[in-house]
Amino acid sequence: MTPRQLRKPTPDLVVSYVTRFEQKGFSVADEAISKLFQAFPYNQKIEDVWLKVVALNGLYNTNIYATYDVAKRIYELNIEAQLEQRSPEVVNQIALVKIRGKTRRNYSFASKYCSWHVPDAYPIYDSFVERLIWAYEKRDRFAQLRRTDLQDYPRYKETIESFRDFYGLAQFDFKKLDKFLWLYGKEVFSA
Repeated sequence: MTPRQLRKPTPDLVVSYVTRFEQKGFSVADEAISKLFQAFPYNQKIEDVWLKVVALNGLYNTNIYATYDVAKRIYELNIEAQLEQRSPEVVNQIALVKIRGKTRRNYSFASKYCSWHVPDAYPIYDSFVERLIWAYEKRDRFAQLRRTDLQDYPRYKETIESFRDFYGLAQFDFKKLDKFLWLYGKEVFSA
């Protein structure tokens, strides 16, 4: 699909995809994760962090093979203050994990982890979302960015906010935009 063939993101289109997301049963996983993060809101015990990492990895298929190493990284970062301050930089910090001497970047996972802690501060990064956002950017130039900007979380968040403003979608929180962008992106780029 070319950028010209993309449907304009209107409130009706967003609502239709959010509804489809929920009808497909994806919301059951979201509800389970939400309950878990509410039950264990802090990251000061390694076992709580590891439980959240394992659950998020399993339900979102984030392909984290060294879940303990990721949990240990989050625990050692002591992220409570950054989450409370809604710092977008914490996503980049969580994303970088050293596993068996190699640095791995779990960018999508890190955005999801922060999003489930503070949903209204952290939109979720996903490769389908990146491809969709980039296609809209090429067509409409709503954010004046380079594609590589989407790999830096503070810039990614600014881009999602610009997308929301440009298309008149201010009534949608990040969770609803996440659902729309992911499902529509998956539909467009899996076809």
